[in-house]
Amino acid sequence: MNKKTLKFVGYCLAVSAPLSLNHSLAQTDSSIWDGVFTEAQATRGETAYSANCASCHSTDLRGNSNTPSLLGMSFMFIWENQSLAELYTKMRNEMPSDNPGSLSTQTYEDLLAFLLRSNQFPAGEQALKADTAKLTKISITPKPVFSQ
Repeated sequence: MNKKTLKFVGYCLAVSAPLSLNHSLAQTDSSIWDGVFTEAQATRGETAYSANCASCHSTDLRGNSNTPSLLGMSFMFIWENQSLAELYTKMRNEMPSDNPGSLSTQTYEDLLAFLLRSNQFPAGEQALKADTAKLTKISITPKPVFSQ
């Protein structure tokens, strides 16, 4: 890239970053860092993942040339500032790819909990429920650098 293009990209990022941050904060009632799933859910989700997801996304969640990684930077690249409702809906409507929507509501909830735990989001005391109105208010955000 030439210097003009780099400056333009930098300008776009500088201008749009605060806008997207304000947009996601305005809609958030609770944080992904507040513990929105239980450890028991994540453990059940791990079992469900092995049975229903590992054949495509691999046993270590890193995906392959045909499926995305569900971990770390790859996961955050796709899902950062998206709501848990968007992730849950995608899972429910499109997975497993050979039989979308075929799992129980609890299994999808457990799978979501497992993905969150696998990405080092903390467990809490309350089970994650497939309540779209509540899940819409929880954004997937990186760990806060500072506390207030």
